[in-house]
Formats: sequence, C-alpha cells, structure tokens
Amino acid sequence: MNSIPKKALLLVLLLVDLFCYSQNIDSLKQALQKAKHDLVKCNILSLLSELETDDALWPKYNEELKLICEANLAKLNSSHPDVVVFKKHYATTLNNIGYLALQQENGPRAVEYFKKSLEIQEAIGDKKGVASSLNNLGVIYTNLGQILSAIDVYKRCLKIQEALNEKKDLGLTFHNLGHIYQLQGDHAKSLEYQEKSHALYKEINDQPGIASSLNALALNYYNQKNYKKALDYYTQSLVLEKSLQNKRQQGILLYNIGLTWQALGDNEKALDDFKESLVLSEEINDRSSIANSLINFGWVYLRKKDYPLALKYSQRGKAISVEIGYPINVQNSAKVLSQIYKEMGKYKESLENYQLYIRMRDSLNNENTRRATVKSQLQYQFEKRAAADSVAYAKESKIKNIELAKQKTEIEAKRNQQYALFGGLALVIVFAGFMYNRFKITQKQKHIISEQKHLVEEKQKEIVDSINYAKRIQYTLLAHEDLLKENLKQHFVYFNPKDIVSGDFYWATKKENKFYIAVCDSTGHGVPGAFMSLLNIGFLTEAINEKGIEKPNEVFNFVRKRLIDNISKEGQKDGFDGVLICIDRSGPNPKISYAAANNQMVVIQNNNLIELAYDRMPVGIAENLDSFNLYTLDTSTNDAIYLYTDGYADQFGGEKGKKYKYKQLNDHILSIHQLPFNEQGSMLQQRFNDWKKDLEQVDDVCVLGLRL
Repeated sequence: MNSIPKKALLLVLLLVDLFCYSQNIDSLKQALQKAKHDLVKCNILSLLSELETDDALWPKYNEELKLICEANLAKLNSSHPDVVVFKKHYATTLNNIGYLALQQENGPRAVEYFKKSLEIQEAIGDKKGVASSLNNLGVIYTNLGQILSAIDVYKRCLKIQEALNEKKDLGLTFHNLGHIYQLQGDHAKSLEYQEKSHALYKEINDQPGIASSLNALALNYYNQKNYKKALDYYTQSLVLEKSLQNKRQQGILLYNIGLTWQALGDNEKALDDFKESLVLSEEINDRSSIANSLINFGWVYLRKKDYPLALKYSQRGKAISVEIGYPINVQNSAKVLSQIYKEMGKYKESLENYQLYIRMRDSLNNENTRRATVKSQLQYQFEKRAAADSVAYAKESKIKNIELAKQKTEIEAKRNQQYALFGGLALVIVFAGFMYNRFKITQKQKHIISEQKHLVEEKQKEIVDSINYAKRIQYTLLAHEDLLKENLKQHFVYFNPKDIVSGDFYWATKKENKFYIAVCDSTGHGVPGAFMSLLNIGFLTEAINEKGIEKPNEVFNFVRKRLIDNISKEGQKDGFDGVLICIDRSGPNPKISYAAANNQMVVIQNNNLIELAYDRMPVGIAENLDSFNLYTLDTSTNDAIYLYTDGYADQFGGEKGKKYKYKQLNDHILSIHQLPFNEQGSMLQQRFNDWKKDLEQVDDVCVLGLRL
C-alpha cells in the first residue's frame, strides 16, 4: 500500500481537527494552545474570529492571525505553496479590520482595509473573497452616500456570486441592492430585489438572512403606506432576531416598529418602542441607531406640541449624525428640526435646516444617480439575456446540424464538397472585400475621433486658460503684499482656493490716516464665487474710496444695499460673510473699529484667546436687514489678531474623516501665536494638509494674522 505524503497527511488531520473543534469555541481555544504548525494556527484563529461573539475578543484573535500571516509572508519565497494560503488568511484579517472600523463608524478606515483585502483576493484568484469584499465596500459606500460607487461594486459582486452559485451571498447582494433602490424611492424595484433575497434565504433556511429580509420587506410595505402588513413583517423579524440574540438588529426593528405605530397614529406605542430601541442601541454603542431613535423622539414630541423636548432630542440626533458622517441620518434630523423651528417661530433656523435637508436628499437621490442606476440595471439584464440567448442558439444549431447530417447521402456529401470548394473561394473574395471596407471605415472613424479629441482638448485648454487669466485678474485685486507690509507691523496670509479661482478674498485699502483690511467669504466657490468676490471688492472700494464712508458698519450697510439693488432682485441670497477692520492712526495710539457679518475674528491678549462679537447676518439679502453694529477693540502692540473664513474649520480629514472645527483651529492658533508670523502661516498650511490628506478640499480657505 502506498504511504500518504507528509503534507497531505497534515492536511487531513487538520481538516478532521477543525471539523471536531468548530462546534465548540472552548475546544478551539485548547486546540490553538496545542497547535505547532502556523497553518493549523491560522485556520483555528480564522474560525475563532468568525465564531466568537464577544466584540472584545474576536479582534484579538484577528490581530494574532494577522501577525502570523505577515511573519510567514515575509520569510517564505513567493513560489512556496503555502504563500497563497497565508495570503488568503491575511486578506481575511484585513477584511475583518475593515468590518471593525465599520462597526466603529469610521467610514474612511473601513474603505481603506476593504480595498486592501480586495487587492490581495483578486491577486490570488479568491473569487468568494472578492465578492465578500465588494459587498462590504457597497455597504460602506451606501452609508457614506456614495451611491454610484455602491452600485458599481454590487454589480461586480453579483456576477461573481451567480457564477459561483453562492445562494447565501447572492441573497445578501440582492438585499443590499434593494436597499439602494429604496433609498432612491424606487419601491417597486426595491421590493423585487428584497423578495429575491427572501426566497433565497428561505431556500437554504438561513435564519439571520430570513430575519433581515423580513425587515427589508416590511420597510418596502411601510414606504407604500401598507402599515399593517409592514407591522406584521417587522414583528416576524423581531421574533427571529430575539431567538438569535442579535441586539443590534432588535434595536433597529424596534425603531422601525415605532415608526410604523407613529404612522398609524399611536404615538404612545411609538414612544415605548423608540425608548426600548434606544436602550439596546446604547448598550452596544450603535450610534447610527441611537441617532435614529433620538430623531424620532423629536417627531413624536413635535406632534405632541412639546417643542422644547422635540428640539432637545432632535439636536442630539443631528449632532451624532454629523459626527459619524451619515448623510441619511443628517437628512432626517434636518427635516424634523426645520419643522420644529418653524412651529417655534424661528424661521431663520428653520430655513437653514430645510436647506441642509434638501442638500442631503439631493446628494442621495439626484437625477444623475437615478440614470446611472437604471443604466447599470439595464446593462446587467442585457448581459444576462445575451448569455442565455447565446447558449440557446448554440443548442438549437447543434440539433439542426445533427438532423441535416442524417439526411445527407454520400452523393450529396460529395457534391457539397465541390460546392464548398467554389463557395470557399467566393467567401474568401467577399471576406477580403469586407475587410478592406472595414479597414477604410475604421481609418475614417479614427480620423474623426482624433479630430474630436483634438477639438475637446483645445476647448478644455481655452477654458482653463480663461480661468487662469481670471485668476490673474482676481489676484491683482487682492491686498498687495507691499501695502500690508507698509501698514502692519507683522502679518501672514494663508490663501488656498478650492479651485483655480476663489470665492474667499482678502482686501485692503488706505484712506488718509485710516487703513482698512477685510477677510470675506463670497457666496459659492470656483468661477461663480470668483465673480462674486470681484463684485464685492468693487463695492467695498466704491464705499470707502469713492463715497468716503469711514465706519466699517456703514461700509457693510452700503455694500449690502448695492448687492440687493443689483443682483438680488429675484430673491437670490448672494453676498458674503466677513470682517472689515479699520485701523485709525490719526492720534498718538491706533484705534481699531470693525464690523463682522456672520464671521467671528479672534484676538490673543496676554496668552488668552478671545472670540470677538459679531452680527449673525450676511452682507446681502436676509431675513434680518437691521443696520450692522460698529464694534471697537482695545488692543496693544503685542496683541495678535486673526481673521478667517469657514473653509479651514469645515475641512474633513483626520483618522475618522471628521470636520476640523473652529475649536481645534483656535487652539492651534493659540499654540503658535508667539512664533514669527511667516512661520505661523507655514504651520497652518502644513496642519491643513496633514489633516486633509487624500480627501477632497471642501471649500476655499483664507486665514490672515496681523499685529499692529
């Protein structure tokens, strides 16, 4: 009898061990202590990471698995047979890190690790792993509101899963696609995918999948206002999730049941379910569900006309939603806050929240996204139908050929050979003519494409050249460095437009003994913002240099009137937020007065940072058209003054992709204010780039520091 090779024997023993131990986590832990071979350890750790339900333990098993894989991949030759296995385990660890980041609501980190896992899985041909990573990416893209990216990865995932006939995974992808259609308001298409998902889960008797699909079906019926049917499906799902002891899903379902009772007009039952959902969500620190419950407390108390409580819960829900960066939650919180403020008579706050609601809604459901979704769906269905037709046609042709072959006699076969000879020659001639014709057409098409490409490139160059020329014009109108040096003891300017030209601007002028300096943020950015900045600079110059207006608040009043008379006749809210300072050197000591519109400057005196008063209205059309206030500032030659627009504080970045915020900006300014001013500007620039990293810049940035 032939002996079993050592490596094959090891694999057999490994499979037997894992089969025995996989049913018992304690046994797996014992096996891990006894295991000698790293491959055995990897398989046990992979199972422990999968089976362990304690969120404090499974990441530790995953980290240990990651370290073993990294050590072996570092020392093994790339041709070693074990390398592929270690790479597969390593991809799993990266995928798990991404999942953990997703649970911790760190979207950018989740995307980073899912992509790393996907890259390895594609390299080693692990199709099931590729599909899993694509599905994970789809979930996080959806949460981040990147709908087109989510659709793209789900489409790729679906093809792989259908080829592998992985019914459980296919059910999950159908479920996720249904969720996207539901977000876009296409409830019929959403219901179609969720029913497919539910049918697959029932076929394989996957209890978690059945519970999840029941929840999704209920949501579709809820959106179609069939609340009784929705309540029935939600209740069925909740019973299953309780048997599975899944607290996260129980919290979500109780929240959904509360919504349904709310729609049926029973606010007391709704409140009970929301409270129970909030307790479960806080227990597992599911902040997305916490935010949802708080927002719906807001709706319930709004209907009860208890506006203070409604406002309290809704604001908490909005704060959490903004912090975790989920557009859907932000949209829902802004909608209820708009209604609450409206009922309280606070129309400005109501309008601000309504505008935020519209922005969030449009980002998730714009026309381009809808078209891309339909196009993706049609392309996928066409590819499936084309493949099916191709198979059917091949089968039909095969049958016909067999039937014809039986009917042929030897004489007909011989005659056909003769015909084939002449026919073949004729075909060669025809084919040659066809190929020549196609060659000529292709050459012509290439020529047309080349001309079109050249035309597009020329037009693009013309546009870019025009914008660059506009940039030159804009920069000539900004405060000149010589003028600033002449009138300020020390200063720096950190000016960083989002695009080539900017809506932010810094401007200065001198009129007799008075020196004026402003930092402002015009409506918009890019080309529209730049046009507004040029117009605003023109009106500021007119007010001071032509009309002789001296007080900063009266300058703002004049500019506002000019803007309303010239460009706001149809209600457009164009203008700017900003600060205008006047330094009067007519006496022995300089006197400072200023006006501030929706913008707060800061001064540092004796190592203390002071946030100065400002008016909560823009220079432009607004609900409040009261005269701007004139503020004065007592300062010494050692004090430092800082003016900035909102672009720096609003930039997303850092490890969790959050906003920088004003507090962090002011703390950083305070920490560097004693340095030379040119160094302060460089440090602010470096800090901004370090924070932003590879994320897109969200707005124009302008920071100006000065000392008299």
